[in-house]
Amino acid sequence: MKSDYLVIDGKKFNSRLIMGTSLYPNLDVMNKSLEISETQIITVAIRRINLSSKANFLDQLNKQYSFLPNTAGCFTQKEAILTAELARETLQTNWIKLELISDKEMLLPDPIELFDACKSLVKKKFRVFVYCSDDPILCKRLEDLGCEIVMPLISPIGSGLGVRNEHNLEIIRRMCSGKIFIDAGIGKPSDAAKIMEMGFDGVLLNSSVARSLDPISMANAMKLAIISGRLGYKSGIIEKRKMASESTSFKGKISNF
Repeated sequence: MKSDYLVIDGKKFNSRLIMGTSLYPNLDVMNKSLEISETQIITVAIRRINLSSKANFLDQLNKQYSFLPNTAGCFTQKEAILTAELARETLQTNWIKLELISDKEMLLPDPIELFDACKSLVKKKFRVFVYCSDDPILCKRLEDLGCEIVMPLISPIGSGLGVRNEHNLEIIRRMCSGKIFIDAGIGKPSDAAKIMEMGFDGVLLNSSVARSLDPISMANAMKLAIISGRLGYKSGIIEKRKMASESTSFKGKISNF
């Protein structure tokens, strides 16, 4: 497992957990949560931070991370592409987490605008990490388009509902040969472990840690859950059976008198 690196854009990462940076009670808790999670990649919402300020948010981080800017809050292809270009110019990275939502209540991705935006961003040489619905066909189309990582939800953003459609996730994992992360809906560590046991490449989360009663401890729990789930998957989980399967053979048993 020590050589089980995650490779993104030619770079090796030990952690398969991407952490968000919003909703924490304060910067100290956020920094300690990020550190204990051992994440190496963090997301930042470009539209919500003032990068020109003397109190630059990025300068207040205690460790060095790979930044994954996102287009949170964008409703149209035009504003998503503009935000991506601003992020590239400001942070000097081709990475972009594309979020393009359709409504303010459910925050669900708009599949049509999303696909067209991905097509444009890939042409502009962005490495696109795309947040999308758990539609297997859409996920496959986005992968074929050239997205770096496809990131289906398992339930609405911030809901903590966990896996709602395991069948679709199994199809997605089977149909897509590239890197698939789960983004949105993780509520508890067992959700993250389950996802990793299914063979997904990683998890992106925020609310489940930042909004918990103890974000630092929860960040540690999520880290361990992802490590455990990945190790379980790589070790070969036994197939489910409807009938019992004895662990000790009946051969050689003492006969009844």
